[in-house]
Amino acid sequence: MVRACMVSVGALRYFSLLALAALLAASPGCSFSRASGWDAGEGAGDAGQSSGPDTLLPPDSDAGSKLASDAPQTCVATTPQTSSLPPDVLIVLDRSGSMNDMIDGTTCRGGCGAQSKWSQMTSALDAFIPTVQSSVNWGLKLFASPGPNTCGISNGVEVAPAANDAMKIVGAIAGTTAGSSTPTTAALTAAAAYLQTLKDGNPKFILLATDGIPNCGSSPCAPGVDSSPNSCDDANAIAAVKTIHDDLSISTFVIGIGTASGGGDATLTAMAQAGGYPRAGTPSYYPVQSADDLTQVFQTVTGMVQSCTFSFTPALDPQTQMVSGVFADGTSLRTSDYMISGNGAIQLVGQACTDYMSGKIKNVVVKVACVVG
Repeated sequence: MVRACMVSVGALRYFSLLALAALLAASPGCSFSRASGWDAGEGAGDAGQSSGPDTLLPPDSDAGSKLASDAPQTCVATTPQTSSLPPDVLIVLDRSGSMNDMIDGTTCRGGCGAQSKWSQMTSALDAFIPTVQSSVNWGLKLFASPGPNTCGISNGVEVAPAANDAMKIVGAIAGTTAGSSTPTTAALTAAAAYLQTLKDGNPKFILLATDGIPNCGSSPCAPGVDSSPNSCDDANAIAAVKTIHDDLSISTFVIGIGTASGGGDATLTAMAQAGGYPRAGTPSYYPVQSADDLTQVFQTVTGMVQSCTFSFTPALDPQTQMVSGVFADGTSLRTSDYMISGNGAIQLVGQACTDYMSGKIKNVVVKVACVVG
């Protein structure tokens, strides 16, 4: 038998993650809601009796908030804990030869130096990542992997996602140069496989930054694409992003570095849409034409991975509990509007995340189905 239990959380936007309460396996239908305030004169109510409307009690010494419930005897009151699990974001960075060109695609005799896409983008990364290293666990995977094989991809990463590790990313970038092919499909697949090995319980994201068409494949390239005629891999790259999102619950943000000059608009658009966090507007990926553009994109992505992720403590018992629905201001969200991340978090994606960031969505409610006997 499945009994529905509602866990309601007043949404605190931007830099606060919200607490979502999980219920015990034997709980029948229960309704919990976070009140807007509390009255010290009100009784707390007893978890074993019906006590009228839910009441928010004064904070404990540990700064947590307790909920007293109107639930019947077998429903146990829980203590939602506001959790700020830092998301694990793996930057998958293109180091292909075209990254040595200027942002408009111009090839420089002897190299473009500080004006190259590689120099501008990596300088922006070097400057920005240290400013947010305590709130996001950043990691880095280069593609192709450094080595003689220009289409080669290693199984690991250059820098594992971790807090306060920005200088490792800066050092890894400084220790390599652009000059490979663009094995996007293999890089994404390896990145997702690596993220699956992390058992920290944190939400997982891929941030793909690339300047062109996925190659190292065998499909014909579109006219005008600066690549060998039969080396493109667009369809496989799009399919990889979709599989990573749909089957592994890992979202992908897509940044296009100077892509207006090198083609690939349709491919990156499809990848961004399949990844779960398309940009509002056209194109669906994040176009970057300068170092300042990249910094702004990183600021946007950082806000989204923090603000649109809701962790709940204690985590659900996968044997007896499940998230059966998510509601925004009383309206049921489509399953495509959110993802369940493990047993302890949900992520709003796409337009739902955008609406939450803008304040259009103010309250998020998660429906937990308690499987009994």
